[in-house]
Amino acid sequence: MKMNKFLGKIIMLSILAIPFLMSCDSFDRTDVTKEIYVDHSSLTLFVGDAFQLKASPDGGTFEWSTSDDGVATVSNGLVTAVNTGTASIVAKQGNATFTVAVTVQNKVALKDIKLSSTNVEINPNASVTIVTSTIPTDANDVPLTDFAWWSDNENVARVTSAGNITGISEGEANIYYRRGSIVKKIYVNVAYTFPFKGPHILSSAAALELPFRDFDKGGEGYGFHDNDKAAQGGSTYRADNGDSNSAAVDIEGSNNIGWTGSGEWLLYTLSVQDPGTYDVYFTASGNGGSAHFELDGKNVTGLITIASTGGWGTYKWVGPAKITFTKGIHHLKFYMDKAAFNILGMYIEMSE
Repeated sequence: MKMNKFLGKIIMLSILAIPFLMSCDSFDRTDVTKEIYVDHSSLTLFVGDAFQLKASPDGGTFEWSTSDDGVATVSNGLVTAVNTGTASIVAKQGNATFTVAVTVQNKVALKDIKLSSTNVEINPNASVTIVTSTIPTDANDVPLTDFAWWSDNENVARVTSAGNITGISEGEANIYYRRGSIVKKIYVNVAYTFPFKGPHILSSAAALELPFRDFDKGGEGYGFHDNDKAAQGGSTYRADNGDSNSAAVDIEGSNNIGWTGSGEWLLYTLSVQDPGTYDVYFTASGNGGSAHFELDGKNVTGLITIASTGGWGTYKWVGPAKITFTKGIHHLKFYMDKAAFNILGMYIEMSE
C-alpha cells in the first residue's frame, strides 16, 4: 500500500515537470557570425617585392581582391608590389572580410653611416650622446630596428641603445655602432684632463716647445690650481680655443702667465714616443722664487731656484732640469713653491 502511494507521487512530479522542460526549449537561437583572419594587418613592400599572406581558418576558400592593382596585385594571397603608393588587400569568405593595408616604396640602399663624432674625450661620470645619420638620408632598405651599440671595455666607457656614452674610469675604449652590415668605431678617451692643442710629443727627433698657457683642459683642481679665481690677465686665449673652464689662470696679452701665487700649479699631458732622459728648460721673469716638476704625481726635480730678472718683461731661461720618461702617456706638473715671477714657455729635448 505504501509502495503504491510512493509511485503515485513520482508519477505526479513527472507530470508537473513536463511544462517546465518544454519551456526550457523555447529560448531563441542566434546564428554564429563567421570570422576570418589574415596573418598581417599591414605590409610595407618595395617595388617588385612579393609577399604571401595567409588567411584562416585553414582549409577555407577565400576571395582575394585589391583596391588598386596599379600599386599592388594579389592572387591566392600572394601580394606583388607594382608601383609606389598605397592599396588595400581584402580577403573574403562569405560575408566575412579582412583588410590588409599595403604601402609600396622605391628601395633606397644604405651606403654609409655618419656619426656626429668618432673621437670622444670625456671625464669619468660625464656623458655625451653620439648622433647617427644615414647616407643617403632617405635610405630605407635596412629596418629601423636593425642596429646595435656596444663597448669593447665597459670598465672604461659604456653606451646605451640611444648612443649615450658615459665615462666610467680613466682609460681608453672603443664604442661600436652597427646599422645593417655597416659598423663604425668611436675612440673614447676617459680622463680627468686632456692635452690642450695636443698631442704634446716627446721624441729624440725633435725638441718640444710648449707654451705654459697650453696647460691641460680639465679645469680647477685637474688641469690647474689658481689661488685667485678672478681672471686678471685679460686674455681670452683659452676660451677662444674651446676651453671655457680656465679663466682663473691669468694669461696676459703677451701670452705669458702672470699674477702667479705660491702653491699654484699647471698640468701637461705628454705623449712620450722615445723613452729616456730629457732636459727641461723654461723661461721666467720678475722677482724670482722657486718651483719644481712632478711626473705622474711624484716630485722628480727637487726645488728649482728662479732668479730675479730685473723686470716683468725681461725673460731668462731656467734649467735644465733632467727628467727621465718611460714610453707612453705621462702627466707633467709645474708646481710654483714660491712665486714672484711670470712664466712664458718650456723647451724639452732629449739629453745628449
